[in-house]
Amino acid sequence: MTPVRAIPSDFDLTVVAAIERRLRLIEAQHKVRIVWAVESGSRAWGFPSPDSDYDCRFVYVRPLADYLSIEQKRDVIEVPIEEDLDINGWDLFKMARLLLKGNAVAIEWLTSPIIYRGLVAFRDEWCCEADRFVNRDALVRHYYHLGHGQFRRHMAQADAVSLKKVFYVLRPAVALRWLRLHPGRNVAPMHLPTLLAQADLPEASRCEF
Repeated sequence: MTPVRAIPSDFDLTVVAAIERRLRLIEAQHKVRIVWAVESGSRAWGFPSPDSDYDCRFVYVRPLADYLSIEQKRDVIEVPIEEDLDINGWDLFKMARLLLKGNAVAIEWLTSPIIYRGLVAFRDEWCCEADRFVNRDALVRHYYHLGHGQFRRHMAQADAVSLKKVFYVLRPAVALRWLRLHPGRNVAPMHLPTLLAQADLPEASRCEF
């Protein structure tokens, strides 16, 4: 299987090394194998601010005996936030259940452009399954309520709004347009510039990043 890793050239390499150490420690402490680890949040969406945290999210698998046991294991691993590192992950079964229900976060983990570790086959096979089986209505409702909530929070009564908050509103709106233009697909790009490029927007409304 082909491994994949994609770290932007402007990332702080000391932070990346710290994330990699934490992932190895998590594997050792929890006796799991991390099969997918990516950046989430504004850095992966394409509009970070200078003080943005590093939000590493991962998918892990336990030993087979844990899945066969009658004792239910916790399906989330959470690590205390330290400085600007926010790291946590889901068991593969949890991710699969949420993905099929139309959980947009699970899809975004698969499509993040910033990858700390993983396998090409893992991403491609799960994206294929998502296009086939995801609850599309739930996905649409998620982006609608997310965009509506962000608008009410940041823009409805504000005299001045930061560009980053505008992007928080814009991203779910463009995701909804992408879904309407791609009726046979459910896996929209996470990266906002990529999403905008595929959303067939009028020329005057396009953003330059």
